[in-house]
Amino acid sequence: MTVLIPTCEHVISLLTDYEDRALGPLDWLGVRLHLALCPPCQTVLEAFERTPVLLRRALDEAGATSAAESALAGALAALREGRVPRGPQHHPEPEAWAALDPGGDPLRAVLLRLHLGHCEACRNSRGGHQAIPPAEDPLEALRSHLPPEAQWHWIRHGLGGGRVAVIQQDTATGASLNLACLPGGRSTPVHTHEGLECALILSGALQDGPAHLHAGDWIAHDPGHLHGPTADPGGECWALISLDRPIRFMGWRGALGRFS
Repeated sequence: MTVLIPTCEHVISLLTDYEDRALGPLDWLGVRLHLALCPPCQTVLEAFERTPVLLRRALDEAGATSAAESALAGALAALREGRVPRGPQHHPEPEAWAALDPGGDPLRAVLLRLHLGHCEACRNSRGGHQAIPPAEDPLEALRSHLPPEAQWHWIRHGLGGGRVAVIQQDTATGASLNLACLPGGRSTPVHTHEGLECALILSGALQDGPAHLHAGDWIAHDPGHLHGPTADPGGECWALISLDRPIRFMGWRGALGRFS
């Protein structure tokens, strides 16, 4: 971004004051210009604008308590003071690279090797001897690094054509390696995580909160994170996903079971 147009991080920190019309003229102009050019930040603003109405409706229907109102006030205060969670990254976090060390997590190591194959910057800083080079057919590039396809357990969620294959699973810990395919324009059912999730986009693109991810991009979500990524229109999005623990769906899907 330019001197006049602020970065995504700075815009997110200004959204509360922007909504309250408390910004000075230069900051207001910078936010307006940034929003006009940045679809991910437009998505964050739309969610930001909808949240108070949805929360108020939910609290009214459930019978709001003083504790719930206090928690909401505290969360809004944290946003106003800039105490926001770390945003998604397109590169692995520094601690994630330990999976490539001897005795590291073999499931997560596959994702890291794929990222190295796509990312010149990470190859330069981490070395590329373990990289899995990208291929026109991402599954073809993966097959020699995964169990035989006959052992994959395919699961279908919803009627939109999205599907997931459980490729490897540690029955002792619940950790698993999963291959997911989401048709263009479709969203993953909203779910939360019981453990760390790390995902590597193999092909296509998707929107995951404020992050717009393409082939080779990495994203990690901590336990308790709630989301439902949406594939870009026009083509399937394939991703390889490492889960420390099973995920839990919201609504009726949550009542029917989990996928690990």
